Amino acid sequence: MKLALAQIDMRLGDIEGICSRIADQAALAADAGAQLLCVPAPLFTGVQPTTLIEYADFEHDLIRSLRELAAKVEERGVACLVPAVVSVEQVPLAEAFLLREGRVIPLRTLMGLRDDRVEASMWEPVVFELAGTRIAVTFDFARDIAQLPRGCDLMIYFQTTGFDISNEETCAVASVADGHYADDVAHAGIWLASMVPVGSFDETVYTGGSFVMDDGGRVMAAAPCFEEGMVVQEVRRGEMGESLDTQRLPRFQREEWLWEALRIFVRDTVAARGFTRVVVPLEGDLPTSLLAALAVDALGPRNVVGMGFGRSDVFTPQQETRERERVERVRALAATLNIQLVEREHEDVSRWMDRDVPARDVGRLRLGINALYLADIAHELDACVLSSITKTDAALAPASLLAASTPRTVCAPFGDIYLTALEFLARYRNRISPVLSVSTVSLSAVEDHMVRIVSEIVSTFDDDPSRAARVAATLAALEPAQIDDALEAHVDRNCSFDDQPLAHQSPDALALLLLVVRQGEGYRRSLPLAPIVSARAFAERIWPPSLAWSDLGRRGAAPERVVDVAREEMGRLETRGAERGLRVRGEILGLLGDLLGLTPEQRAELASEEGQQRMRENAERFENQLREALLHLSEHDDVPDGGRQTPGMPPHHYPFFSQN
Repeated sequence: MKLALAQIDMRLGDIEGICSRIADQAALAADAGAQLLCVPAPLFTGVQPTTLIEYADFEHDLIRSLRELAAKVEERGVACLVPAVVSVEQVPLAEAFLLREGRVIPLRTLMGLRDDRVEASMWEPVVFELAGTRIAVTFDFARDIAQLPRGCDLMIYFQTTGFDISNEETCAVASVADGHYADDVAHAGIWLASMVPVGSFDETVYTGGSFVMDDGGRVMAAAPCFEEGMVVQEVRRGEMGESLDTQRLPRFQREEWLWEALRIFVRDTVAARGFTRVVVPLEGDLPTSLLAALAVDALGPRNVVGMGFGRSDVFTPQQETRERERVERVRALAATLNIQLVEREHEDVSRWMDRDVPARDVGRLRLGINALYLADIAHELDACVLSSITKTDAALAPASLLAASTPRTVCAPFGDIYLTALEFLARYRNRISPVLSVSTVSLSAVEDHMVRIVSEIVSTFDDDPSRAARVAATLAALEPAQIDDALEAHVDRNCSFDDQPLAHQSPDALALLLLVVRQGEGYRRSLPLAPIVSARAFAERIWPPSLAWSDLGRRGAAPERVVDVAREEMGRLETRGAERGLRVRGEILGLLGDLLGLTPEQRAELASEEGQQRMRENAERFENQLREALLHLSEHDDVPDGGRQTPGMPPHHYPFFSQN
């Protein structure tokens, strides 16, 4: 059987457009001799459709369009396997629709109804046969590869997990050279077709790289990474064919894969919002400079507009020098990237507000004015705005970020990347072409931005100057890497206070960081859309915004867990039951002693463990003797009873004795 994998990127939920594209891919697959075409999983509903799948008209349009598509692909003589998330009894289910002979067959729902156990069986791998090949369909490779039904020739795996920089396996074929997939497939002795999406679907990003692997764990065919493509491969169980050279397979490189994933996210997100141009704020720092380079790579220089802002709070010669250097970096970057640069310079903030502005409010008001400029130029150019927010910003200073955002801000590409990681990402981008200045791509640039974040934290304590001074001194002692490491352990890995290295180095600083993260929960929910490229983004880590508890550690105490409390209670109940049993046994033995006239010494001996053991042995011996006597009685049919024969009665007819 020939199998085709169509690695296509379409706008999420464009039902008619997606079906039309699938029909075109079916024609190409038929021309290549394929008998089964597979398409990616998140095209119709994404991987987190929420209540959309419960909307009756959406389900109606999906089924109607699939019926029309089934008729079209039947004309080509190709069967189609189309995955989509649906609702079955108000439960989301990753369904696999088989379009065959002009029919639409929901395989997993059908299997559940047939077995009359919908809740259990619908999550098991579904199996069907096509062109003499027995095919299993799964959405969870790790769980199902070891428990496939016997006799399967091919496993089709629809990847739904988006790109995760901490999980190389989400990069599909790029992870094979490092040992992923191959051993499991060879041990199972089955062909594998991994259908991987490419593109951005809301916060989830996929990098492509679909592949077909034979039952020996060798890659036979692979689609490109980060772009659309089609793979057609003959599946022949037990036959050796020509495989791809492992050395020529794409290899996972952390910064490269992250950069390309962000590029896809920007491209697809901007297009999904109906825009073709973007406006990028330029501050001459690392985040905004790198964002401009990313926007150019995603959309092209003609569709990117940079916006520089002059600062009015410049009073000393040293400040004037730094401001002049900053403006020069902005202009040089725009010229290097060949993008349009719009510059705006506002006067003193006090004149804007027509009142005296306290020093602590100047920065916040300046961000708001810059946001107005951004919104105005974006409206004039019919463009959207990109934000340079990092995950460190979102964790520690979300309130000030809202002041700088506009209704036209569509996304923050770095919103799930910590500040210190941007330096390495910028170094990778400069290896492609040196568009960023040396001063921008440096540790000092990271430290400068972290100083701004810390100053935002300190400003929230301005009502108590002595407390603000203590906060500033505590955070100033930390390196940027220490701050980001603590945030990564807390947010991404859910580590508790005492499990963090910083808890032993600077517990006060760690407690302060966790407090600030907790206080910003409500503000973060209003920040622009960010891609999910880590083990846990803030979009997945939701805490109550009004929460008053903050993690301050256990202070040397052992961790308390519910299961330990339950086990402690179970032990108490068992001890109490044993004590009650001893008391009841003593009372019974006392009663027997009174009836039989036993002496106190005999009663004590009977109540002891040795006495109890002898009683159990005697009881077992008596039962065995009685059982043997009954068996002997049942074996003698002739008994003296007036010349009559009384048939023996087997021992299990005596209700007194247990048969266990």
